[in-house]
Amino acid sequence: GVQVREVNETGDGQRIDNFLIKTLKGVPKSRIYRAIRSGEVRVNGHRTKAESRVYFGEKIRIPPLKVRNPDREPSREAGKSWTIPVVYEDDDILVVDKPSGLPVHAGTRHAYGLIDIMQSRTGQNSQLQLIHRLDLETSGCLLLSKSRQMLLKVHTDIVSTSGIQKQYLALVRGSPKSDQMDIRLALGKTRATDHRVKPDLSGRAAQSVLHVEKRFDSTSLLMIDLVTGRMHQARVHCSESGFPIAGDKRYGDSLFNRVMKSRGLNRLFLHAHRIRFFDLDDKPITVNVPLPKELQNILDLLQPPKGH
Repeated sequence: GVQVREVNETGDGQRIDNFLIKTLKGVPKSRIYRAIRSGEVRVNGHRTKAESRVYFGEKIRIPPLKVRNPDREPSREAGKSWTIPVVYEDDDILVVDKPSGLPVHAGTRHAYGLIDIMQSRTGQNSQLQLIHRLDLETSGCLLLSKSRQMLLKVHTDIVSTSGIQKQYLALVRGSPKSDQMDIRLALGKTRATDHRVKPDLSGRAAQSVLHVEKRFDSTSLLMIDLVTGRMHQARVHCSESGFPIAGDKRYGDSLFNRVMKSRGLNRLFLHAHRIRFFDLDDKPITVNVPLPKELQNILDLLQPPKGH
């Protein structure tokens, strides 16, 4: 039946979706998000949104939710085949190099995600939480918090302009006229349930700064500074500027994708190359993760621009 859970100290300040995912082990995430959207989940008697935070002492009404079929439960063995290098670690934070093809968390199509694998590797009392997300096919720097204090601090920093700075490397079709472009284009979802975004003047403000790192014959390697962190922001901003990212099946150019596939590219050419954040003592920390071999190999095959 219906249950009411009171938020304890561990849950204080967590997003409601993360709180429920951790509390309701075995319930598919898609069902949890549906329960939040439909208003079945209430906080102190009121409807809530997935991104809203819960605080110590608040009462959460949780409807009866079915546990996933045990046959589909993520096994600890399943995650062992993934290599997830830890590139930085201290008492409060972990930065990993996420491989392409591994989702950050479980969902309707994926029995387990990176966070599940890392939690199982760190033991029963793991406090690991995702600080931000990367798309399924994107590789590179991903931040995980090891303590509640760090999680709360980083979320405060994200709200400020100087908080977390993220830079991506992307191979795009074409060659921008200038070496730097400042893209300011608000984004909104095409539908509430859709995993796709589009330019939307009434959507959320989004800003990316594109720097040309290297020009090739018909492509360019860009360094993308994400000033804001909207869903699929880098991909949509590149596409809408006329420079779609190689291997982007959702927002890219199908002909360009086929050409790049013939050259050996079997994934999205988008890599979270650098991340800068502040630790609990407000000391800045910068972590760099070089391009994975499969992407560097593609660059090594590309020809310089004609006439050079």
